[in-house]
Amino acid sequence: TVTYPSPELESHFRARLPQDVKLHVLAPERWLSHCRQLKKQRKLGPLGKIYEEALLPPVRKPLMNRRFRQILLQGGYDVVVDYDMSLSRITGPLPVPMIGYQHFSVAHLASGHGRKLRKLRHQCKVDYDAVVMLTDSMLADARQLMPEAADKLVRLYNAIDLDSIRSRADQPLDPALAPREPFIVSVGRQEESQKDFTSLLRAYAKLVGQGIEERLVLVGDGASRPQLEALARSLGLADRVTFAGFQSNPYAWIRHARLMAFSSKMEGLPNVLLEGLAVGQVVVSTDCPTGPREILDDGRAGLLVPVGDVDGLAEAMRRGLQDVPLRQALLAHASRHVEQMGFGPTGQAFSALVDRLTRPAAASAPAVAAARA
Repeated sequence: TVTYPSPELESHFRARLPQDVKLHVLAPERWLSHCRQLKKQRKLGPLGKIYEEALLPPVRKPLMNRRFRQILLQGGYDVVVDYDMSLSRITGPLPVPMIGYQHFSVAHLASGHGRKLRKLRHQCKVDYDAVVMLTDSMLADARQLMPEAADKLVRLYNAIDLDSIRSRADQPLDPALAPREPFIVSVGRQEESQKDFTSLLRAYAKLVGQGIEERLVLVGDGASRPQLEALARSLGLADRVTFAGFQSNPYAWIRHARLMAFSSKMEGLPNVLLEGLAVGQVVVSTDCPTGPREILDDGRAGLLVPVGDVDGLAEAMRRGLQDVPLRQALLAHASRHVEQMGFGPTGQAFSALVDRLTRPAAASAPAVAAARA
């Protein structure tokens, strides 16, 4: 199930689902979803905010709760997987085991985010039978901050389809957007509160000043794109930076680049770094909490720099482009290291978790499975 319809659901994600996987949209009606989409795009006016935030929730929440529970009961499911920990806000505890996925670092919640930490503690204690952390460091932080829920916390890597990614990476780029020159690529949602493309653009400006030939291509879209385009112009980079927008096949852009740069302030387990390793690309990343250090194996599979360090990012990108022995060493280690992130190891760990949660009820309840996308 997904909560709201979106253009990306129809243009991109639906086609990626196997034919035998059912898809339910909980709030497809325009009166339920339109203002939420405008809010996401930061285009919601004052009257829309009153409707979306005050008038609609008392109607929307019980309606979606009822719809989800009907799907759950009619489908005969006995496990629910909530991939962004939003479902419990609608349904509360369910009559079957529920697994939640926490995608972002929890360490920062201890400093100035008390309300969010209390909410997460409540969810872990009351709503979910298991909560997945995506890295070992996330798991350690969560167990320290929420010792009362430690027995519910597990670590599962995001599994990636290595063969599919590598196959799609070989496809040609859109000739209308692809630069003729060699290029550096960065892939991600253009949202500065997390992704910090500002530091990347400033680091790239330093490299341009040093005479590098590569262009910079930013793949993705988001609310911060206009300010990033303005920053590129102010840095004199308007003719050196390509804003490629949303691309349904980012893997081809990663494969055809000479280097991939990643500048986030905070993550959980950033899939794009895994995808970079999977297609054989040299990766430079900020050492943000959490994920990059674990994915890049403490810097052996890719270069790590401090968050917000423009000079350090520029130097790491220069080395990644120009130091041939370093490039070869990083790529060789990455090709071995990324294999543990494939479907096999993670699938086995996920199956073991589901077996553990369903085994006590196996004698009295029918066997099933349900997934929340």
